[in-house]
Amino acid sequence: MVNPNDSTLSTTTFPQLVQFNPASQLPLKLTGASNFANWKAQVSSLMYGHDIYSYLDGTTLSPPQTITVNNLQIPNPLYKIWFRQDQLIRNALMASVDPTITSTIVVATTSKQALDVLHTLYVNKSHTRIFGLRNTLTKISKDTKSVVEYCWSMHVSYK
Repeated sequence: MVNPNDSTLSTTTFPQLVQFNPASQLPLKLTGASNFANWKAQVSSLMYGHDIYSYLDGTTLSPPQTITVNNLQIPNPLYKIWFRQDQLIRNALMASVDPTITSTIVVATTSKQALDVLHTLYVNKSHTRIFGLRNTLTKISKDTKSVVEYCWSMHVSYK
């Protein structure tokens, strides 16, 4: 039991947990490298808006799971709050990716690990695709093509 007279615990205030509705707050589902940058911007802005992006970038670290009070090891209530919030974020991430991608992050035990896995999988492919498209589009010229043919050649390059 926690000693109610212990000043370190009795003065601690616990933050409200932020809960999510991924269907409305994270409508863009991650489908792969082609939309990773947009998906990450959506996730980041939501987390910054709730002032909890620090869970994803690792600056909010996990408190110890137990603490010593009156020479007894007890569960740390701060860890419980941290863990619950982290799992809510992790759940929001899993709900905002295509089901074929969920299996790649389900093994992550924290929201940071889940985002790191996705970052590793998709950021380089996304950058490579952007540079490849840019290179391809700079080589397309109108020449004698009609406007429709010119636009179609850009459209085909995008796919």
